[in-house]
Amino acid sequence: MKKSASSRKKTCAFIRSHLISVIEENAAGTSAPYIREHLVSCLECASLVKQFAQGWDSPATPENIQPRQSFFPDLIRRIEADENLGSGAKTIRAFAWRILRPAAVAALFLGGILAGYEMGKKEKPLTPPEESIADRFVASFENIPKGSVADFYINRQNSKKVDPK
Repeated sequence: MKKSASSRKKTCAFIRSHLISVIEENAAGTSAPYIREHLVSCLECASLVKQFAQGWDSPATPENIQPRQSFFPDLIRRIEADENLGSGAKTIRAFAWRILRPAAVAALFLGGILAGYEMGKKEKPLTPPEESIADRFVASFENIPKGSVADFYINRQNSKKVDPK
């Protein structure tokens, strides 16, 4: 009993995953006998194959979509407006900006490279970062004014370390 229920589920799964080939084989009359037997015994698969076959044989026709009456005149007007380069300061500025923008970006990029090169060219000895950060950190604690909030906080933290109550 379990084997037939298991094989039925497998056949249902096969039919669902191969609907197109099952429908084409049924139309040609070459379908496997176990598929024909399953379609006779399983109403759900038979209904699914029938519905899919109807949609496969006569698909829905797409709606006839027409553009608005003003679409083509508006399109032609926009194309002509873009083609006609007007005269005047605004058009000249836009044209110049369109040409000079990539050149300005390239000049800024090259300027940054040259500035970095010049900054790195100076003969200044570099201190190791560990020493300079540690020195600045220690120096910042030495310069804390007495009675300030920072002094109070540091004293409180130090007293917690000495007396762990």
